This record gives sequence, C-alpha cells and structure tokens, in this order.
Amino acid sequence: MPVPNPAFRFSTTALSPAERLPAWYEVFSRSTSRRYCAPLDETCHTDVRIWTLGPADACTVRVQRVTLSHSIETHRPRELLSDGSDDLVLNIQEAGDTCVSQCGMQATAAAGGAILTSNADVSTIAFRGPVRFTSIALPRRVMMALAPRAEDAIVKPAGSDSAVLHLLISYLAVAEEQSATQSPDLARAVAAHIHDLCALAIGASRDAAEIARGRGLRQARLRMLKEDIASNLTLGPVTAAALAQRHRMTPRYVHKLFEGEGVSLSQFVRAQRLARVHRNLTDPRHAGRAIGELAFDAGYGDLSTFNHDFRRCYGMTPSALRAAARRDER
Repeated sequence: MPVPNPAFRFSTTALSPAERLPAWYEVFSRSTSRRYCAPLDETCHTDVRIWTLGPADACTVRVQRVTLSHSIETHRPRELLSDGSDDLVLNIQEAGDTCVSQCGMQATAAAGGAILTSNADVSTIAFRGPVRFTSIALPRRVMMALAPRAEDAIVKPAGSDSAVLHLLISYLAVAEEQSATQSPDLARAVAAHIHDLCALAIGASRDAAEIARGRGLRQARLRMLKEDIASNLTLGPVTAAALAQRHRMTPRYVHKLFEGEGVSLSQFVRAQRLARVHRNLTDPRHAGRAIGELAFDAGYGDLSTFNHDFRRCYGMTPSALRAAARRDER
C-alpha cells in the first residue's frame, strides 16, 4: 500500500492582493477542513504546509501548519458538509489566539493550548493574527475508539497537558521530514502514534490512555530521542542528562525508553557512531581522510576503544574495510 504524497506548500508572498483569495480557496480544498475565507486584507500574508502521514486508507492523518500575518475569519457552511468528511480536527495554537464557534458553543484557544473541532458540523473559526497553528485531521472512527467522549470535547480548550502538545508538534516535524522514505508498515505505526498522542490531548478513556502512554507516547519520545542523537552525534552532547534537559524528562526515563527496546542508551549511541564511521570508510569522498579523523568526527575520544568496538561490531579492522571498499570500486 503506497504512502501518500506528503507535501503541499503555499505562500502568498509572490501573489498580488487580487490573486490571494482564489489561491487561498485552493489551499482550503486540500486542507484539514474545507472552508470559505473572508476577504483578505491586502497586507495579509500566509505560509501553509499540508501533508499526510500514514497509509493511504481510513487511518491516514492529514496535517497542516499555518502562519498568518493578520487576523482572518473562515467558515464551514452547510453546503461544504457535502464533502463527506466527518474528521475530528485538533487545532494546536503555537502563537496568537483562535476563536471557534460550533454547535452553539464558542471557545478560544490561546498560545500553548489546543481546541477540537468537527468537520461534520457548521463552524466559524476566527484566527486573531498574527498567528501560527497546526491542525491535525483525525478519522472520527479511530478517535472515538481511543477517546469515546471525544465528541464532548468539541469546542472545549484542550491545553491541560502541554507536554503532550509540545511532543506532538515535535513528533509531527520529524514525521514530515521522514515521511517520503517510510515503508507502509512504518507509516502505519507513525499514524497510530499520532492517534495516541491526540487521544491523550483530547482525553482518552482510562484504558486507552494507558495504551497510548505505553505505545504512542513512549514511541514518539523514543523516536524524538533517536532523531536528537542522530542530529547531535558530532555537534553536541548526547548523554542521558543532555537529552533529558532538551526533551523535558528525567535521565532515568531516557534510559528506560531505550531499555524498553532491549538496548542501553550507550549501546545505541555507540552503534550510531560506528555506523557513521562505516559509511565514511566506504565513501570515496572520504578516501583521503585518516581513519582516526573519521573516528574523532563521529565522537570517539580514544582510538584504541574505537578499534576494539569496530572489530567487535563488524568483524574486521577499519583499514581492512576501507581496503575492501576500494577493491570493490575497481
């Protein structure tokens, strides 16, 4: 099953004022919720990213991230309900305020909070700019299984667990970047993790919350830690203390996340360092660099330890691997 094309990007920067509103309607035809937009002020600019995560089926998650320079008001009238979407949409406010009117209720989400809306009902959403927000369209059937009272949470601010919202935003950024290379199985797992995190933010049932914390929350945090280690392997500290500080958790919890996969943090970091050296030793672009230099660049501080680890992992010396790679090039 193919993974959906993840990326659609839009910006008004290069458009004239007359072109912006028609273009904005095109954006809303692709977005998490088809809507009409009130006329835009000629000085109003927006930048939008829309992507999909997960397999191309009923479990797909659609995400949009929007930055607006000015206030705008949007409407989902009855005529647009014919598109058949009954998704629940979690709108996470990163800057500015958003006011939602739906089902006879009204509520405002401030920065750091979130608000749930329904595509099955008429609504008005006023974005009080400048604003930045992320909207996540979630299959109603899936979310009702995880959070049976989700419909009761519509148009009620959901900012009680800001740590979950912060993690969700970070996890979405990583998932978007890697979505093009995900296998169908991994894409399905990522979508399930997002469902779990959103259920926790909305208010999952007790049993579902336990599952979500053990499945979605743990895996999302572990994936974020692994991404951090890959990014900072040669740039900064990747100790439990440093990771814990960057991700707002305790060092002990960092260790427990890795131990849950049957590997220690130090083993994972060492494997990443060795893999980096292995790639560089077999890359012709690094043929002129000394093996010690490659080891130090990967974060090793002692050559004897590096050589011991390398032979134990790959069953040969670094120089033997480089020699074999050169023979294969001929």
